[in-house]
Parts: sequence; C-alpha cells; structure tokens
Amino acid sequence: MTEMIFITASLSSLIALILLRPLAVKLNLVDYPSERKNHSGNIPLVGGISVFLGLLVSCSFFVEFEKFSSGLLITASLIFFLGVWDDFVNLKAKTKLAFQVFISVIMIYITDVKLESLGYIFGVLYPFELGIFSIPITIIAVIALTNAINMLDGIDGLAAGIVLLAALGLIFFSLKLEFTPFINILLAISSALLPFIIFNIAPYPKIKVFLGDGGSLLLGYIMSWALIYSAENIHNFTHSFALWYVAIPLFDFFAVIIMRIVKKHTLMIAKKDHIHHFLENLGISQKLILLLTISSGLVILTIGSFIENKFPALSFPVFLILFFIYLFIRMYNDPEKKVKRY
Repeated sequence: MTEMIFITASLSSLIALILLRPLAVKLNLVDYPSERKNHSGNIPLVGGISVFLGLLVSCSFFVEFEKFSSGLLITASLIFFLGVWDDFVNLKAKTKLAFQVFISVIMIYITDVKLESLGYIFGVLYPFELGIFSIPITIIAVIALTNAINMLDGIDGLAAGIVLLAALGLIFFSLKLEFTPFINILLAISSALLPFIIFNIAPYPKIKVFLGDGGSLLLGYIMSWALIYSAENIHNFTHSFALWYVAIPLFDFFAVIIMRIVKKHTLMIAKKDHIHHFLENLGISQKLILLLTISSGLVILTIGSFIENKFPALSFPVFLILFFIYLFIRMYNDPEKKVKRY
C-alpha cells in the first residue's frame, strides 16, 4: 500500500508538471519578476496544481475515506482553489482571510475535530481546557500556520521542504505508535512534493516552476489539521510537541507580526521581512539559506523530541525561549533600525 501511494502520487505529480507547464504559459498563470520577487523570467505557477493532482489521484485509489480524511480532502480542495484564484486575480488579504475562516468552520462542522484543550502545555497537573474558546482558537491556529507556510514560499524549495520535513516526522512518529486515518494523506502529499521540489530548485529555466498560493496554502492547511488531529487523538503526541514540528514557520510568522506592530506597519501586506529575506540581507545565497533553514528545522525538531521524552514539562517554556532568542536576533539586526542609527 505504501509503495503504491508513493508511486501513484509522485508519478501523477510528475506527469502534471510536464503537461501543465507549457499550458500555464499560454494561460498567463506565471509569476513575473518584481521589486519583491527577484527571480529571472516568467515562472509558471503550476507546482501547487501538480502536488494537488498527485494527492487527489493517489487518495482516490488508496485512502480509506472516513469522517476526518474526507473532511480534510474536501476542505483542502477548497483552500487550494482559493489559492489558485488568488494566483490568477491577486485577491485582497481580507478576502482570503474571510474564505479561510469559512473553510475552517466547514472542516470543524464536518469532522468535529478541534482543539479541545492545550494539553499540559504549561507543565501543570491538569490539561488547559479551552471550553467555549475551542472553535475560535482552532480557527486561529489553522489560519496562522496556513499563512505562515504561505509566507515562507519566498525562495526555491523552502515552504515545500519545511512541510516535507514536518510530514515525514509525523509519519515516522505515527507509525511507531498507531496507524492514524490521515497517514495515507501525508504519504501522498510527501510523495507528490518530490517531483515539484526537483523542478523548483532546478537551475534550468525551461523546467522551473513555482508552488503558487494554491500550493502553499494547501500545504499549510493540511499540515495544520494533521498536527491538530495528532495532538487531540494520538497517544503521547502532545500539543507542545506539535509546535516543534513547525517551529521555523511559526517563529517567522509571529516575529514578523511583532516587528510590524512595534514599527506600526500594516500587518496584512507582503513585505521583504521574512526569515529568507533576513538571511539574504546577510549575504547568504538562496541555496545555502534553503540548506540552513531545513537543517535548522530538523535540529529544532530533534531537540523538541528529546525534551518531550525526557523533560515534558519544559517543552513549551523551552520553545518560547528559542522563539524570543530568534525575535531578539531579528529585531537587533533589523535593517530599518540600522539605517536610523546613521
């Protein structure tokens, strides 16, 4: 079964990439260079479509549909089409946000999966129950991670690589303990990502493609629900441990929000203030940024796993300490701040 999911998803994604790339150029579904985007040439935005088709084809044959997997695929499809729509017409941020809230509500209604508590995240003896705040906090968590992944999609392979790392980590953890309903979906999306990553990081303009908002929103949305489901249903998978899987996008997302609030900048606007922009300003090449970021994600996840096993009460506090260290580094090395000094 596992082998068939891998073959079907990766092969479907590869075929889609080959067939859709020239079609995207004709339909003008391409990403143009701009002040914020310094790539060369007009790059087809078909990576996300190919990943989605690979996921859909493999799941149609090999996923046993129950309430959660069905709800996840239905609502993930809606998120994907929202992203593709945005790729075509460049939707307003508030419009995208409203649709994301609506789709998340549908997911909760279909599956009844939500964050019932934050577990023992503060190291107390009893779980921190959310009560009436369960649904709004779940929606905020989904939207935050979905858009955090979307914001990471600024250099080749970064968003896809971070999601692939998290998905493989979840698969490995789940298979050690129990076979969960969404493992096949994670296997499918991981397999479908592989051909895209090859095309995306390739140095040859004739085969290069980008993920597009359709792809990045799809990846972030599926990962957010995979972590929520795991934290609520998988034995020994804590809510604090879920954070370690996506530490890089969460660190970046909340650091950017805090920095924009401090500087009184608009929150919902595309700017060059994310982790990859920060590293580029230090003179680091994009290939090295990709390697450093993915490696850091793996190291952080390994640290988180060790702490969860040995000192579970310290997991969330240590996670927060690492975040504040990152935030301090970002604020201290803020290019705008340095300009003002002179």
